[in-house]
Amino acid sequence: MLVVHVLEPFVSGVTTAVISITQQLPKINHLIVHGSRMWVDEVMNVKKRFPSHVTFIDWPFAEREINLKNDTRALISLIKILSNYRDAVVHLHSSKAGFLGRIACRYLGIKRVIYTPHGASFIRTDISRRDQRLFHLLERLGAFFGGLVVGCGKSEAKLYHNLGGNGLFVSNGVSITSTEEDKDVNLITFVGIASKQKDPSLFNRIASRVKDGDFIWVGDGPLRPALQSANITITDWVNTTAVYAYLNRASIYLSTSAWEGLPFGVLEAMNAGCALLLRDIPGNRDLVVQGQNGYLFNSEDEAVDHLKQMLADHEKTRAMGCKSRDIAKKDYSVGEMGRRYLEIYERLSDKRKYRTLQRDMNKETHGKQGNPNRNIQ
Repeated sequence: MLVVHVLEPFVSGVTTAVISITQQLPKINHLIVHGSRMWVDEVMNVKKRFPSHVTFIDWPFAEREINLKNDTRALISLIKILSNYRDAVVHLHSSKAGFLGRIACRYLGIKRVIYTPHGASFIRTDISRRDQRLFHLLERLGAFFGGLVVGCGKSEAKLYHNLGGNGLFVSNGVSITSTEEDKDVNLITFVGIASKQKDPSLFNRIASRVKDGDFIWVGDGPLRPALQSANITITDWVNTTAVYAYLNRASIYLSTSAWEGLPFGVLEAMNAGCALLLRDIPGNRDLVVQGQNGYLFNSEDEAVDHLKQMLADHEKTRAMGCKSRDIAKKDYSVGEMGRRYLEIYERLSDKRKYRTLQRDMNKETHGKQGNPNRNIQ
């Protein structure tokens, strides 16, 4: 079986998800059709993170924002690429690939098509309401061209329920470890790119009001100057080993992200035993059991109040961190992520099984209230 993964960004959580799928499914042939949008690394270095059996094709003209001229060129180039793989399963990752990819597959008569948004474009807060409505309309139009919408988490599936989605999702997963390290009770961390999506300005305002906390932003990015509070340390870009070391030391993981799919940074923090303090947005809502492994917040004041309480009650915060690890182990393992995608790929490859895909997956997960892979009815 061949699975062709199409993704416009070759960076961030989208790429992490595709790497995880290819690592978990080594018996499947994987072809990566990718754009060149990069932030922190070179294309060749990203390719080295994939298993050796994976092959790559560059996708010319693919870019994030709408540009009629380049989008037309990107569509034509994608049609040319996919015309050689009409019998493959095509898995489209992210909004631009989802829209252009579904048009290309419809044109070529490719029916084995999956689309995973990895963060709905129409909930971005760095664009106008007019643009949000436009992206919402484009998602509706994209659904007309077919494809099975598979959310990367429960919240994402719900967002697409009336946009051609059917409630089906496969939660992102991480490698579960049992590493136990001493926690710094005052250490609060975040891992990611200092960009509009991650809202470092809000992170900075919260840190400036919680003087007892030691904050670490693991990463870098164009909005680094927003992180000015004296109690924030910025690590610059570090390797994976160093990221895990910071998470293992931290007691609390603070995310001020304005929109997400199902964030790998939070999943890694849960695996590291961090209590969570996350902005109340789709994606984050899937990961917090309020008061048990952390809290969701809707305002700066609310975040500050929760954080002060968490820093004052070390035992409760430690217990929350243990609960985070338990939830990650039970519901968000990368092995389960791979198993679920394998089932979908195999059913898409068999016309008879494809007809029963939604019915059987509903039956399999019906009634499992605590399982994040349960379909939304």
